[in-house]
Amino acid sequence: MNKVVWDMDPGIDDALALILALKSPEVRVVGITTVAGNAPVEMTSVNACRVLEYLGAANIPVARGAAHPLNRPLEDALSYHGSDGLGNCGLPMPLTSLHPLKAWDFLVRSVLDAPGEVTLVATGPLTNVASAFKLQPKLPELLARLVLMGGAYSLTPYGKGNRTTFAEFNIWEDPEAAHMVFNSGVDIFAVGLDVTMDPSTCLSNQHLEQIRDRNTKAVRLAAQLVEYEVKYHGCCRMHDPLALAVLLDDSLLDFTLAKVEVVKGNNWDRGITRILPSDNLQLIHVASAVDGHRFLKLFLSRILEE
Repeated sequence: MNKVVWDMDPGIDDALALILALKSPEVRVVGITTVAGNAPVEMTSVNACRVLEYLGAANIPVARGAAHPLNRPLEDALSYHGSDGLGNCGLPMPLTSLHPLKAWDFLVRSVLDAPGEVTLVATGPLTNVASAFKLQPKLPELLARLVLMGGAYSLTPYGKGNRTTFAEFNIWEDPEAAHMVFNSGVDIFAVGLDVTMDPSTCLSNQHLEQIRDRNTKAVRLAAQLVEYEVKYHGCCRMHDPLALAVLLDDSLLDFTLAKVEVVKGNNWDRGITRILPSDNLQLIHVASAVDGHRFLKLFLSRILEE
């Protein structure tokens, strides 16, 4: 079983990934840290707590993190995710309080308390992760690995940008943080748009009808989230659930070892993740292929379980 601390910015696909995690025996989520990205950090923090409480997992601590990227103001994606960040799903406001530690302190303590045991999953901008690595430089070598959703690497026809023509949203939002993390020495498995934009991984109206057949809390929430995406965006992209899938069944994805440059700054090429031959960059595992049919089968079977 993977002991997971999860840095997220929920977000529809973060919430779907969290539902999947809570229904999967391969992972045990021991803590969540929240970051500004899809929505302001106050909202992403509330959303994490809303989902956990609704699904009976309010015992998982949630620590709030960065309100904006390292060097720039936040540009959120509420226009995509709905005014509440969760597709206007109507979940009640949470009763539980946030953890007293800041996200980066929580990350450091969690890893130092269990060196070599914690897998960090990051499905938002990497601001909190970079801050934790700066606070404790030994952290990258003490993590089991870092699984992240981010980047567009031109390894498939789908490896193009979704925030700009060339850049994926999470990396574009805080490229300076991404640059720090990608060069930290941590063992990285990066799941980017090369696989998450593959049409075979997308939930459609037909999948939504399958989900609606059941009436558990997990299914009702998943159906609302998927319905919003299908209604407003044509299908439901599974960016963050695909990152989690690395820990559930590693045969679902193929990875290429590559050296990746993250373009910093604020020019037209901000946030590009460029594969280079340079010997000065660390090797990371970049997702280069996915079995979309088997992934969707896994996702649906897990959330439909009673």
